[in-house]
Amino acid sequence: MEKNFGLEKRFGAKLAYIRKSKKLSQMNLAEMVDMNFNYIGQIERGEANVTIKTIKLLADALDVDAKDLFTFSF
Repeated sequence: MEKNFGLEKRFGAKLAYIRKSKKLSQMNLAEMVDMNFNYIGQIERGEANVTIKTIKLLADALDVDAKDLFTFSF
């Protein structure tokens, strides 16, 4: 089985988990990173292929290390 199977969905779920733990809506996060809130939803559902630049923007806005978005034991 592929080691990175479902990576997009797991990344999106972790993003949503951290966002919600910080009491932010998708709209709030989107405004913080100057993105469309629909794109945030696509990322959280694992439908978008995000760039490293986007990961950095999201991590900075959520005040976490980028690597924390890839720690899936939550």
